[in-house]
Parts: sequence; C-alpha cells; structure tokens
Amino acid sequence: MNILCNIPVRRKIILIIMLVSMASLSLAVSAFFFMERYNARQIAANNLQTMAEIIAANSKAAILFSDNIAAEETLEFLHYQDHILAATIYGMDLEPFAVYKKPGVEVDITAPSSEGNNVLFWRDYVELITRIHHEDVPIGHIYLRSDFRLIQDHLSWYVSIALLVFIASLLIALVLSDRLQRIITDPLLRLSEVARKITTEKNYSLRLQSESKDEVGNLITDFNGMLDQIQIRDEELEVHRSALEDLVAQRTSALESANGEMEAAKREAEEIADRMEYQAHHDHLTGLPNRTLLIDRIGRALSHAHREQALAGLLFLDLDRFKLINDSLGHAIGDELLRVVAQRLERCIREDDTVARLGGDEFMVLLPSIEKTSDAGYIGKRIIDALNEPIICDGFELNATTSIGVSIYPYDGEDTDTLIKSADISMYRAKSLGRNKLVYYTAEMNEESRKRLILENDLRKALEKQELTLLYQPIVDTRKNAVISVEALMLWNHPTMGLVPPAEFIPLAEDSGLIVPIGEWVIRTALRKLRDCHNAGHPDLRIAVNLSPTQLSRPGLVSVIEQSIDEFQINPCRVDFEITESVAMQNLDTASVTLEKLKGLGVSITLDDFGTGYSSLSHLNSLPIDTIKIGQSFVRNIPESMGDMSIAQAIIAMANSLDLSLIAEGVEHIKQMNFFRQQGIHVIQGYLFSKPVPEEELMEMLGSHSTRFPLDVVK
Repeated sequence: MNILCNIPVRRKIILIIMLVSMASLSLAVSAFFFMERYNARQIAANNLQTMAEIIAANSKAAILFSDNIAAEETLEFLHYQDHILAATIYGMDLEPFAVYKKPGVEVDITAPSSEGNNVLFWRDYVELITRIHHEDVPIGHIYLRSDFRLIQDHLSWYVSIALLVFIASLLIALVLSDRLQRIITDPLLRLSEVARKITTEKNYSLRLQSESKDEVGNLITDFNGMLDQIQIRDEELEVHRSALEDLVAQRTSALESANGEMEAAKREAEEIADRMEYQAHHDHLTGLPNRTLLIDRIGRALSHAHREQALAGLLFLDLDRFKLINDSLGHAIGDELLRVVAQRLERCIREDDTVARLGGDEFMVLLPSIEKTSDAGYIGKRIIDALNEPIICDGFELNATTSIGVSIYPYDGEDTDTLIKSADISMYRAKSLGRNKLVYYTAEMNEESRKRLILENDLRKALEKQELTLLYQPIVDTRKNAVISVEALMLWNHPTMGLVPPAEFIPLAEDSGLIVPIGEWVIRTALRKLRDCHNAGHPDLRIAVNLSPTQLSRPGLVSVIEQSIDEFQINPCRVDFEITESVAMQNLDTASVTLEKLKGLGVSITLDDFGTGYSSLSHLNSLPIDTIKIGQSFVRNIPESMGDMSIAQAIIAMANSLDLSLIAEGVEHIKQMNFFRQQGIHVIQGYLFSKPVPEEELMEMLGSHSTRFPLDVVK
C-alpha cells in the first residue's frame, strides 16, 4: 500500500481500472469453467447410470439362472460405446459373474462393497457401482468405468478460448484507461501546479479556471473560494495581530504572577506534608519518634546487624511512680516532666541511637550497633544517673527514677516483637527488684513471664470453678478474752499448685483488672458469712474486708457495698474496710472522696500497715479513718528492738491524740502482747491466738465463747 501512495494519480487510475477488469474477467471465466465442468460430470454420471439400468434389466434373468454366457452377451453392446473402458456384473457373493474390458486397455477392477449406488470421479476415468434388484430384492452388482479424458480435453479447449478472451479484454481495458484517465488527471495536475506556486510565492491572488461541472470542477471552484477566504483572513489577522501581541504580553505577566503563587502554594503543601509526616512518626508531647517510627528503625537495624553479624541493643524504660506525680500534681506538671525526661534521654545516647516514647511514661532506646553487651548497660547507667538528678517543674522539685530492661540482638530475640518483649519482661523484673535499676533479659525471665500468663489465665477461671475461698483470722479483745472481729483473707485453691497465698495472685489480679470481680465476690462472701454468724448467736461480731487500689478508684464500689449490705441485712457499723497506707496515698483526692461515701453508709475504715508507707500527718488527718493497724514489720522485733518499740509508742500516742482506735497486728509471742497491753492496746491480731481458719473452724471458735489462749495466766 505504501508503494501505491507514492505513484502518480494517472497511473493509479490505470492500475485501478486494470485491477477491476482483471477481477471481473477472472470471476467470469472461473464461473463458466466450473459450471461447464459440473455439467460435464453430471452428463457422464447420468450416462453411466442409464447404461447400468440397461445392463441390470437385461442381466436379471442370467443372474437368476446363473447363465454366465447370457450375461456376457448382454455386455457385448459396450463394444460400440467408445468411452466405456470396463464393465463387470457381480453376484451377491461379490464374485465376478460377467466381465467386459475394452480391447487394448489394461484395467484393474476392484470388487465393490455391499453398499448401495456410488459414482466416483478420478483423474482419467469415472466409476459407477450400483445394485441389481429383482422385485426389490438385491441379486447382484454392476461396475462400470468410463473414460474421462474426452471431457477433460473439451474443458482444456474451453479454458484456452477463455484465456484468449481474457487477455484481449485486458489489452482493450489498458488502451481505454490510458485515454480516459486524462479527463480526471489533467485538471488535478493544473490544480496542483497552482497550489504549489501559491505555497512558494505566497500569492493568494492566483485563480484556476474551471472547464467542467463535475466533482473536479467543484473542487477547483471550492479551491478558488478557499483562496478568497484566506485573503480575507489575512487582512483580519493583520488587524488583530497587534492587539493579540498586547494581549499575549498581558497574559504572560499574569502567568508569571500565577506561577509565583503556584510555587508558593507548592512549597506550603510540601511543608504541610512534611509536618504531617513528622506528626505521624513523632510524639506530639516530647517530639521523640513514636512507636511506628521506632518499629521501622528496629527492623532496619536488625537487618543491618544480621548482614554484618553484629550486635544491637534495646532498652525499655518505665518511669517509677509517675502515676503518683501525675495524679497528685496534675497532668500539666506530668507532661512537663515527660518533656524534661525526653531531653535528658537524648543527651545520653549516641548519634546513631534512637530514643522513642511509646506512650504514657514508657520510653525505648534503640542501640543499632554495639560492640559488646556491656555497651547497653553503660548507656543505661548514664540514663539512670541523668534521671536521678532533681527536676524542677513549676516550682516543684521532682525525682523521676526509671526502671530499665535490656535485650540484646541476636541473643534475646531475632525479630522486632521478640526483642521488645524480652526488654519489657526485664523492665518488669527491674521494677520487682526495687525500681531505679537496670536488668538484662535472661531466659528464666521468659519462663517466669510464661508462668505468670498461665497463672493469669487460670485466675480468670478461678471464680467460675469456685477455686477461691475465704479464711478468717480472729481479732481478739484481751480484756474480754473473746473474738470481737474477724479479718476475711482470700486464698486460691489451685488445682495443681495447691493453696496460693494472696501475695502471689493479688498483684496479678490488680494488673489484669480481675481484682474488680474478685473483690466484689470477696465483699459478698464475707458479708454473707457475717450474716450467718449473727444468725448463729453472735450479733456483735464484726468483719474486716481489704480493699485494693483498683477497687478504691472504681466508681461503682460504693454501690456494690451498699447493695450487699442491704441484701444480707447487715448493720453497717459491724463492717470494717481496710486499706493500706500506700493505697490511700496513691490518689489521695479520689481515695478521700470514696472513703467519705463509704463512711456515709455507716461502715468503719481501718488504715492497715501504718508506718510502712509515706503518708504525712496532714494527709492522715484528711482521711476519714476510724482505726489504725500497727504494721507487723514493727511488731515483729518487739521487745528486742528498742527502735521498733519507740516507733510503736509514737504511733500509739499519735492515734490517741487523733482519737483513733488501734489494733496490733502480727502478734506471735506473749511478750509482744504484754507490751501492747502495757501501752493500753487490748485489741490484738496474730498467730499467738490463731491463724486464718476456714468458716467451719470459725464457727467452732465462736461457739467456745473464749480465745484459745489462757489470758488469765499472762503477767
């Protein structure tokens, strides 16, 4: 097709006429040839069919009477048929019955099949195989072969004549097309010449004369009209050119101004995107990387350490007693403390290290490259020393110590989650060892963590499985030699570990939040037991129930206690709730409000383990306390320790001055009891009288109407 595009139009027209003529003549010759060939084949087939019918009609009797001679005589008339090459009559057994072959012709005749009529055309001959019927019953077959060469010779002559006509027609078409194409091409050539001249000289006044009214004439007329329009447009363009140049100048100035504004907007958008990117990966309070950015950096650091076969360290930091500062001094001071801590942490690390805030008072330091494990401890020691220095926030001098857990790649984990988990576990170990310490992770810690998790899961099912039980330790009035109250103490009867003391599972319940349902169960169970004791004839018996920090800060605690008192119809004045000194001081404001509400119910409040915490007299005086329990840590060494005796005497004097009742807890020896009796303290609790006992033994003890210790012999 590309070749056709490049040849002149006159040759294209000649070529088109010749191609159309050739196509038309070829189709006509082909159609006549195939029609003639089809008719010749039909005539040959009909001829053979007619001869077969004649032979069948004349040979029926011969076949029926097995007269071969008569059958061969029937075939004799084929001598006069020049185109018949061979003929054979077969019986039903497909054996030749009579045979005819044209003299001088060698023919191989194939026995027919048992199927019906069939005409076959071959290159030089035609075959016919048909059945012979007598009264619609097949009795034999006829085979005829006809010479097809005469028909083919006729067809060849026909094709020769058609080719001569074809060639003559093409020659005539060639001569005529050469003459006729000039009618079209000459005007087009003149038009092309004028257009070329206009393009070269830019002279749009030239025109071409049209001599015909056909499409070419219309084209020339339209071409002249186009030139007229071009002249008019040139004049208009010249008029508007100067105005357009002025407009372009104005637009250019406006675009330059718009480009400046777009550039400024682009810079602003990039700055916003940078700020959003920064905010997405940094803590808004301290400006440190957040957990998302830290996790990404830990992953890259571990990949680098893996390739270089190097060590990497992770430090998990948690500020000690930050919640106390936050609750007592307010969140504003707590936030300022966190910002100062973040600044000190950044001063303690190396250039390639990362310090991040995970949330709350938790921080993490990534050491992507260390030479030995002690390098992590060295940086951790610098952090501890830096935070031990007092911090001034809004006029308050604060001490923000920290507990640090350390994990090392690849010893303590080969992936991010495991390494963080190991550091977290070791941080909790540092807290359990007294805080303000740095502890490296060990495999034993993970085992303890796993046991803690198992124990927590078992504790979740302990209430449902009724594995929790209450024991009751008597509180004795030595003047009456009688039990006046009992303290409800909880034990966990673990199916495999046996009895688990409160010191082992109460902290776990606090951390997991299980202390809330467990605490409610303790309150209801203790008050139910108190009701049973009152109904059994001990209406003056009191009961003491311990409250945890989580319970004390829970808004629904007062409602639970009030509902339980109403349900079991208990006189509130027979119920004591014990809180430790540290619990009360953790959130003094909340504790004061909750304790005031409890006092409104009519119950008593006892401050347990007094002297072991960090409360001041002003704080103590602000709490609605009825009774103080002297901590057994002071009682344990009386009377051997003069210091403990002095502390106990000071606590007694202070309580008397505040008009508070006193209970001596942890009394195990007669000398300890005598000391407190001499100080005017007659309410005693301890193993000297009884260990915590099940409810059955408690009822037996109350039934004896006296203590198990013969107080009358005490001097």
